[in-house]
Amino acid sequence: MSGLMDTPDTDTVTGTDRTTGATGATGTTGTTADTGPARTGMRARYAAALDGLWSVPRSARYALASLFIVNGATYVAYPLLAVKLADVDHLPASRIGLVLTAFLVAARLLPMAAGPLADRYDPRVVMLVGAIARGLGFIGLGLLHNQWLFLGAAVLAGAGAIFEAPVSGLFAALPEPSRSRAFALENAVLNASVIGGPALAAVLLHFGTELPFVCSGVLFLLVCFTLLAIEPPARAAEAGHSALTHARTVLRNRTFVLFWLLMLPWWFLFTQLGVALPIRSNAVAGVGWIAVVYVGIGMAGLIALPFVKAFNARVGSRRSVAVGFLVIAAGLGSIGFSTNRWWLLACVCVYMIGDTTILYGSQLIIADFATDRTRASYFGLYAGSWAVGGGVGNFLGAYLTTQPLTPTAWLVFGVVGIAGSALFSAVFLTRRTNAGG
Repeated sequence: MSGLMDTPDTDTVTGTDRTTGATGATGTTGTTADTGPARTGMRARYAAALDGLWSVPRSARYALASLFIVNGATYVAYPLLAVKLADVDHLPASRIGLVLTAFLVAARLLPMAAGPLADRYDPRVVMLVGAIARGLGFIGLGLLHNQWLFLGAAVLAGAGAIFEAPVSGLFAALPEPSRSRAFALENAVLNASVIGGPALAAVLLHFGTELPFVCSGVLFLLVCFTLLAIEPPARAAEAGHSALTHARTVLRNRTFVLFWLLMLPWWFLFTQLGVALPIRSNAVAGVGWIAVVYVGIGMAGLIALPFVKAFNARVGSRRSVAVGFLVIAAGLGSIGFSTNRWWLLACVCVYMIGDTTILYGSQLIIADFATDRTRASYFGLYAGSWAVGGGVGNFLGAYLTTQPLTPTAWLVFGVVGIAGSALFSAVFLTRRTNAGG
């Protein structure tokens, strides 16, 4: 069925580079104004955008289902981690930053190896190991109370992120328009799980602080059964090369390395969802408001997604990312202007529109880099950008929110977002993408 989400990206129709946006979208435009009032037309376009979303291969559907459980289980526990370490285990800000960074570094460095390994071997094995590792790690973070044991559990939980690169590699292997549709669905699934995870956590908190972490771990172990239904993509002949060869191929792509560096500010800001934002929410309205904020994040992302995809098709992935930085800057930078809980929720929803814009655009940019033999490798090595930018974000986020009701941290985050947009626009907008390195 025809619709916004069914229409191939511009380059599929015109032959131009999707990421530059040199050619405008050639999909259905200008029809709703002739069929009724603007509001009715908008509702019709939004419904059309949702139509046909599940027109992806069955194996991709199972991958999306497993991703929903994995991300939802993560958000049952992870948003509470900084608060638990501070209020229950009474760790100082430096130790909280250390535990969170141990989680993050493992979560972003290990996928750098997992991506090439998934290209070399069966990606389902990598996904299985990741689910088991994160499940055991979150159980440990919930039940342990020694600050040094926390580090081991955090590394184990972080290692579970190796689950992600093989999933993105599966989607990158799809032909258009299924590929862009799958990445849009991935974005939707991630946002939906952000609603479900914290909502479940809010219920579980009534029975103890440890229970959300234990429940999260159990969900990760259960997701292993869904992996049996996922079929790995056909591998190119070169896929039999060593994982190190795949990694070298990716790292020789200078344009990809530049993109990797330019995305550091985004990961710095994205990390605040698990650091500065829960601390601010707890200070403004109590620990229960954290779940409300995360539900708002998920709903904002879901509502914005069809419009984000339409915007991306119109202007190109690169311009979308540049604009996304500015929206994030506006959302986070405005949080410090008021301590009202509803103001906080509204600002976070604005942030999420920018986050959705960057996430979807960056996924398509990376997919354009990938070849048959480096699908998961590009997504895996890209995770290193999250490790570096997010590692800095963990320490600075915890430090800047030591006084959580002051506006300083949020002004800093706003400046980082503006600087990220300026750098990305100046350096990357017109640079040519060299697929495969």
